[in-house]
Amino acid sequence: KWNNHQATLVSILEQQYRQESFVDVTLAVEGVQLPAHKMVLCACSPYFASILTDTPDKHPIVILKDVSPSDMRAILEFMYR
Repeated sequence: KWNNHQATLVSILEQQYRQESFVDVTLAVEGVQLPAHKMVLCACSPYFASILTDTPDKHPIVILKDVSPSDMRAILEFMYR
């Protein structure tokens, strides 16, 4: 039995995000590139799930409009925590 499975998983995902390990998607926001993981984006957002499910690229770049880099960073921080 793994008593701390959920806490451990969240901790590992956050660590992978901070170290940019195994990233497989890039979000481009106002010329700023933000690396992320498809699995996390899809798990947290039907919008990203829809886009990334239909994308055959191994490492797509998703260009986002009408969002600032600081807001997107805050959203990513929330997703990974």
